[in-house]
Amino acid sequence: MTDSATPAPLPPELVTAVLDLDLPQRHLDDMAAAPDSAGDILLEAAGEMREHAPESARALLEALRDHAPQDDHRQYAAHMLSQILRSQGRAEEADRIIDGLLRPGVLGRGMAAVLADEYAESDPDTALYCYNVACRSILAQPAEIVGQLDPLGLVLLTGRARVRERLGHAPDAHDEQALAADRSGTGTGTEMDLLDQALQGGSEEGEADAPVVFAAYDRALLEQAQERGLITDPGTHHHEVERGLRAAARETPGTALHTATAAPDQVLAYAMAADLDPADPDTRDRWARTLGRDAVAAWPPERNQVCWCGSGRKYKKCCGAPSVR
Repeated sequence: MTDSATPAPLPPELVTAVLDLDLPQRHLDDMAAAPDSAGDILLEAAGEMREHAPESARALLEALRDHAPQDDHRQYAAHMLSQILRSQGRAEEADRIIDGLLRPGVLGRGMAAVLADEYAESDPDTALYCYNVACRSILAQPAEIVGQLDPLGLVLLTGRARVRERLGHAPDAHDEQALAADRSGTGTGTEMDLLDQALQGGSEEGEADAPVVFAAYDRALLEQAQERGLITDPGTHHHEVERGLRAAARETPGTALHTATAAPDQVLAYAMAADLDPADPDTRDRWARTLGRDAVAAWPPERNQVCWCGSGRKYKKCCGAPSVR
């Protein structure tokens, strides 16, 4: 993927498509206030529309795929478009879109990470190709760099090692280092130990030393969460959680922060059992602290990594954008 210091103007074809779709005024206002973030705003708009207005979302995504100035916006739009088509039973069209992304020299690192995870079980050969793209910069460095990787970098490299193992490849130096770090937790320093302590009921040195887990509802279930009175605005939900994470990082520097994805039914069941208010964000977070290691992710991701919220976009262009204050 390429990023430009000076954002390219939106092509007329994309502007025409946006105006024809009659998007909610708040998206147009956001684009007017931050024109350099127009691609991200339109992707977010498509993500919100995909459940209640899939044809409008599809039209917007097609326009972004064909005309967005930046490669990453085109790729995320293509991926989201393939998901909508697949949900409509149009698997062949969806497959053609993904095949286009997988052509040599096309796939960017962020989308490679998304696809690697999707194909890890069903198509290990394709997953390995995606992992190699996602890990390209890591693989170009000595294997000893593994010990210095952030959690997401280690997850990618470990995923690559496991897929290579499934395919019968002899482990290379990066595989060995990644798997050893994953087994011991050394790839993330003391963070993994702190996470274990939190999930088991706290740290010996006190609650302030334990990591904190913030939960957000699955993007596909935001309207359901609103209908059940758990959130008020699906469009701002993930940004509100991001603001909470940033506030916690400012108030308790050094605390390990994590995110988890919730379904409304899970939080409602937990709240009923614990006699808590299901609409209270703290109830959601308390539910998240009952989860195991595999169900939470370290926050914040690297700026160029996929955002924690599930949008499929880079963190720096999504919840990590300066506009989210």
